[in-house]
Amino acid sequence: MKECQHCKKCYTDEVNVCPTDGMPTLHTISGEPVLEGKYHLEKRLGQGGMGVVYCAKHAYLKTQHAIKVILPDLVGNDPQLVTRFRQEALAAAAIRHHNVVGTTDYGVVNGKMPFLVMEYVEGESLHDLLQREKRLAPEKALELISAICAGIGAAHQQGIVHRDLKPLNIMICKDKPNLADAVKILDFGLAKIKSGELLGSFIQAQTTGLMGSPYYMAPEQWSDEDPDARSDIYSLGVMLFQMLTGDVPFKGSSIPAIMKKHLYDPPPTFAEMGVSLSPQIELAVRHTLEKDPKKRTATVEIMVAELRNALGLPLQNTGSLANAAISVASLSVLTNPPKSKVFINNIAVGQSKPDGLLFLEGIQTGNHHLRVSHDGFEDWEDEIFCDGKPRQVVAELRAAKKDEFAIPKPQILTAPPNNQTPPNFAKTQAVQNEFNQTNPQTWQKGNSEVFVEPDTPKKSGFSPVLLGIIGIAGLFILVIGGFTGAYLLGLIGKPIVTGNNTTPTPGSSPILTNIPKAEMVKITGGTFKMGRNDGEPKEHPEHNVTVKDFWMDKTEVTNEEYLAFITETNHPAPNHWVEGKPVQGTERFPVRFVSFDDAETFAKWRSTRDGVTYRLPSEEEWEYAARNGSKNNLYPWGDKFEDANTVMNIADSEPAIVGSKPNGRNMWGVVDLIGNVWEWTSTEIAPYPGNGGEVPKTTEKKIVVRGGSAHENPAKINITSTYRADVFVKQKEKTLGFRLVRSD
Repeated sequence: MKECQHCKKCYTDEVNVCPTDGMPTLHTISGEPVLEGKYHLEKRLGQGGMGVVYCAKHAYLKTQHAIKVILPDLVGNDPQLVTRFRQEALAAAAIRHHNVVGTTDYGVVNGKMPFLVMEYVEGESLHDLLQREKRLAPEKALELISAICAGIGAAHQQGIVHRDLKPLNIMICKDKPNLADAVKILDFGLAKIKSGELLGSFIQAQTTGLMGSPYYMAPEQWSDEDPDARSDIYSLGVMLFQMLTGDVPFKGSSIPAIMKKHLYDPPPTFAEMGVSLSPQIELAVRHTLEKDPKKRTATVEIMVAELRNALGLPLQNTGSLANAAISVASLSVLTNPPKSKVFINNIAVGQSKPDGLLFLEGIQTGNHHLRVSHDGFEDWEDEIFCDGKPRQVVAELRAAKKDEFAIPKPQILTAPPNNQTPPNFAKTQAVQNEFNQTNPQTWQKGNSEVFVEPDTPKKSGFSPVLLGIIGIAGLFILVIGGFTGAYLLGLIGKPIVTGNNTTPTPGSSPILTNIPKAEMVKITGGTFKMGRNDGEPKEHPEHNVTVKDFWMDKTEVTNEEYLAFITETNHPAPNHWVEGKPVQGTERFPVRFVSFDDAETFAKWRSTRDGVTYRLPSEEEWEYAARNGSKNNLYPWGDKFEDANTVMNIADSEPAIVGSKPNGRNMWGVVDLIGNVWEWTSTEIAPYPGNGGEVPKTTEKKIVVRGGSAHENPAKINITSTYRADVFVKQKEKTLGFRLVRSD
């Protein structure tokens, strides 16, 4: 077979001049440009270190394909080449995912030249995209890496590792409406047999400027260790670094130089690359580039979740966890300022390094209270949930502010050693000396308080007894007046109310009695259009659903009602409560940090208490209520987002008292369906009928949650009545609560 060296078209050996452009042809591979009598090679598309890719057409079906031909003279005389290539071809064909180029056939020419028939993809590579755009916005990088991770995750579920991820192996189709569908991963499973491609790729990179495999190889791939899924994650991390900064983290003039940097050098910071992005994003990227695979991001699903979290985006279905259950995990804490003290559950666990990073291992599954402290700064605190996955947290401490109106604390003085001036009196030495001359002091040893005893008391016009009576009376008046004023100001006995929000006062709530039963409203059933075609892919397609009559809680379940439940049943309280009770002033806030099982157990308790059967709403019931039934509104209040109608702000905020946004109610009077807290449903995540997508298999069930929370930023993500997210059943989050329904 001959090829035109200009247009790359393929011809038989008899054609010496290309009919298209008149250029001479050169012999490339032996035989006719037809493989197994059915695949007509039309044009060379590209060449790697060990093979050539052609565009081909099926002789009978007239379908177009991409065929990779493995050339023996490029990989050496390997007697096991055909056998091992067949095994890898079977592995590649086993991956069925829309983000992976499908493998449809396999064959061998003359018993020594194997070839692979693949889906033909027309578009540009990620390499070409990055060459043109240099850097990508974080949101676009997330969209791309999410699609890539979806395909890689499907392979990892089957125990298949790519081993050669790089921008040249990522294609972006030009005929797809969005990146989620446009991304296609090439060359799955072929890296095992590429004994000669490492050198070939690097030579090609030096001569053509293309970025070959060495720039993306994980540290363990440079040794004899067998790569696993975490090796792919490292390569993805390099690609993500390149998307955000415009270049790869490790470069060199030779393979040994590149290898040394992968093995020993830390990746450059974003600042060193001239890029200004949030520390949360940088931390998520650096986690994928850990030298030690055990410290690296564990799965592609976690990688996407960490990047979404760094961008401040809401909960979303991110696929599966690793197959093995993990009871402990690692925690990375990045503090600003550096050298801050870190506490978990009020136990000191270490101090962050000069770069602000503290890496902790062996963190048990469950909720933990994280506190970061540094002199001159306010303590940073948050509740974190660890579920066996590596976790990253960024703690930005605020400089402490002096409270000009604070009541100064009384000082307890101790005798200075050797009659030296106490350090805290240095600035008032002149005043102190003057006082000492007329009022000799007697210092007591140890921690006893100082008292001043004048040698010669001055006489007063009042007797000591009268002075005592006046002092006691004045003290009584001050105490009574202080308590009265505090009560009127709301400092004692009731919360401080400002607008629609309630600022909790310190301390925990007393055990509440006579808790009113939750108010329920009847939702009249009917048929509506669930989902929407112009929303997120998981909201597709719009389809008709019929819902029967049901009753729904007017508000989300509150802390005070949940307190009655745990008081009666001894069920574990949410971890952020104080001594098993909500912080005073938050009784009417929605309960949070509750798992799916917690919500279902509460429903059973309330059912027994009220003599009816309560349950979590199905996803269909929830959306029906939020869209006003057959009106199909995008929000409970209409079709346009109104910030004043929901507890959801531009800045990260906390939930408010349930029902504090009455204008956000639906047509039946149900409030807070959008914002405040995400709400559990009873529905396990699955694609809508006709969606065509797949939900990756997980070791733990995932449930749909709806409605968004106060922590969502509407400027970044549009939480509507159709928006779907999903979380693991055991997950407890500061953004996650619930409400109940019952059948009519």
